[in-house]
Order: sequence, then structure tokens, then C-alpha cells
Amino acid sequence: MNVPEVLWFFAGVLATLAAMFVIFPWLRKRARAPWFAAVAKWALGCAVLILAFVFGLYSWLGRAPRATRPRIASTSAVGAITAHINSSAQSAGSMDEAVTGLERRLAQSGGSDADWELLAKSYEFMGRSADAAAAHEKHLAQGAGAASTVTSSEVIALLGREPLTAAARKLILSADDARRRNDYAAASAVYQQLVQIQQMTADTWADYADVTASLNGNSLVGAPEKYLQAALSLDPQHAKALWLLASLQHATGQHAQAVSTWKKLTLVLGPDSRNAKLVAANLAEDQQLVDPKAAAASMALVNDVAVRGEVVLSDKLRASVPAGLTLFILAKAVDSPGAPVAVLRTTTSSWPVRFKLDDTLSMLPQRKLSTAGKVTVEARVSKSGQAAPQSGDLLGVTEPLDPAAGKAVRIIIERVIGS
Repeated sequence: MNVPEVLWFFAGVLATLAAMFVIFPWLRKRARAPWFAAVAKWALGCAVLILAFVFGLYSWLGRAPRATRPRIASTSAVGAITAHINSSAQSAGSMDEAVTGLERRLAQSGGSDADWELLAKSYEFMGRSADAAAAHEKHLAQGAGAASTVTSSEVIALLGREPLTAAARKLILSADDARRRNDYAAASAVYQQLVQIQQMTADTWADYADVTASLNGNSLVGAPEKYLQAALSLDPQHAKALWLLASLQHATGQHAQAVSTWKKLTLVLGPDSRNAKLVAANLAEDQQLVDPKAAAASMALVNDVAVRGEVVLSDKLRASVPAGLTLFILAKAVDSPGAPVAVLRTTTSSWPVRFKLDDTLSMLPQRKLSTAGKVTVEARVSKSGQAAPQSGDLLGVTEPLDPAAGKAVRIIIERVIGS
């Protein structure tokens, strides 16, 4: 019995009781109906109790749908994000501005769990995986409040996709398990099921390409390439898809295209990625294959541009630096903040420590000492061995200098970080 039927039932009971009160005075005078005299003693009380019960039931059932509506709405990320965009359409005009507004509101007031989940889902749909992870931990991403580079049309296209079903999520877990066991045939069969039910994502397309290549003699030619293109159509910055595509282009002699793809991957991974140097080496190899003369000229430039010098300890710190500690010597571009243009890692032994920085010590192919302009060179003794500066590390830094000048430099380590 639904709510309206319950209410109509009790309304009929009340109507019957009301009728009894109307006809009771007439019936009481009848000699054959003495029991009605007893009815008067409890009928009114019964009616009041029923009326109170119906009122309470109506109040509870009437409010229940309204109380649960926010919870139901919050479980649909696509609907919630779309509603947020639609509500901001006139003032924001784009997904970027809508997300930026949400970031600012969370920065000011903290927000509810639903707000953070909404922001995380927005990032996921925008392909900002790292930012989504931070939002799940209730932390704003670095640079929050600034407009994203994703266009509104791209975001709306992503929002138009239905969320994964429970069955699809179960299949993906099954495929992941099969890949961990190197059972590529089983994984491939699972991905085929996902394709049939139209529940593929950028991740699963990239994994499907990898699995198919493994079944195809480790060749990405043919179907795997199509799967990679499908992954990149959903997420143009998908790291695994870019890596596999660049590897395919290199293997098939498309070195110019490989250079372009490696460069895209370099930007996606960032300078601090553990794979940055490997990607840089792959990029350099394809660049050399594209233009050997340019590579030779680059090598000649490497030989010409370098910073040479020595690192010494100040007298006050000499006794506090034992042998065997990690010593970082690095060059930073003055006009281009970011990753160092050259890094040398060695250990402390006898002083002074002589060094040479050149393009062979570059972390990223697009950030080289030979093209950096003026740089500062710093030497840091790390007691922990960590690349990032720590409190207690010992530091020395030069004034800005021109690497092409060829002048020897002398770095004096004389400062303790954090003191």
C-alpha cells in the first residue's frame, strides 16, 4: 500500500467516526441500541488518536522524499557537474570558469564532502588525474582558481558520457587481474566485452592496446594503434597511450612524429617524473634520426658551452662535513624558472671539489645549459641524500653568469638551510 492509499484509508475511518457523532443522539434514544451509550466514551478519544497518527505519518512520509533528494543527486557525478555548469552558465560561461568558481569557494569555506567529490569528478572528466587525486584527499590542486586549458566543448563532450556501470567496473578489475598474471588472452576477452557494452575508457583502451601487442609478438602495428587513437581521443594527455604511440612511431620509422609525441609526453609527465630522463633519451634518439646534422651541431655546441669550476667549504663549516655525504652541483636558468638546466651528483671527499656542467647533464631536452642564457650555479651538501633541499643542508650559490663566457667559477658553501 502506497502513501496516498494509506491516507485515503484513514480519511475513510475518520469520516465514519464523524458520521457516528452526527447520528449518535438519535440512535441513543432508541431502546434497541443501548450499546451506543458506551461508544461515546471511547469514540472521541479513538478519533483523536487516529487523527494524530495520520498527521504524524503524513508529516514523516511527506518530508522523506525531500530529505533524501540531495543524497540521490550527489551519487550522480555527471548530473551534479552538469547542474553545476548549467547553474553557472550565465555568470561563468564555461566549464573552466565553473570549476574555478568551485575551487575558490572551497578555498574560502572548506566545503562539504559532496563539494569535494564534485570537484574531483570535474577534474577526472577534464583529464586532470593528479588534481582529482588531491581533491579526493580534500586538498586543492596547485594553481587552483586559475583557468584550465581544457575547452568547454571538450568538457561537455566528456560529461556526455555515461558513468561506468557496476558490471563494467567488475570487468575492469578482472582484466587488471589477468594482466598482472600475464594472462593476456583472458584480459583481451574482457576488453572485448567492455567494447561490446560501450564501457571503454582511455585507461582501458591503452591497456587493451598493450595486451593486444603482447599477443601480437610485442608489435603495436594494426589493431593496437587503433586502440591507442581511441584512448587519446578520450584523453589527449594520457601518458601510457602517448608512450606506446611514440614507441610505435619510432619502431615504424616515423621519427618526426615520434619526436612530437615524445615532446607531448614530456610535458605531461613533468620534470620531476621518475621516467623523465628515459623519455628525454628516447626523444634525443629520434631527434638525431630526424636530423643527424642538427644532432652533430648540437654535440659541437655541447663541447663549447660548459661551466667549469670548483666547490669549497667555508672555514666555519669545514669541520661539520664528513666524507661520503651527497653533493649536488646544479645550474638554474635566471630567466626561465623551472627544472635545472644541468645537474651533477657526487659525494664529498677532499676539498675543493672540481666540476664541469654541460648539456650532457641536462634533465630535459628542451632545457639545456647551452640555450639557457644566464644561470646561477649552486652547490649543496645534502645530509639526507634527497634531491629536494632539506633543513640542515649546506648551500653555496654564485651570482648570475654566462655559460658561454667560459670563465671558471668558485662556489663557497657557507650557509646552512633553515638557520
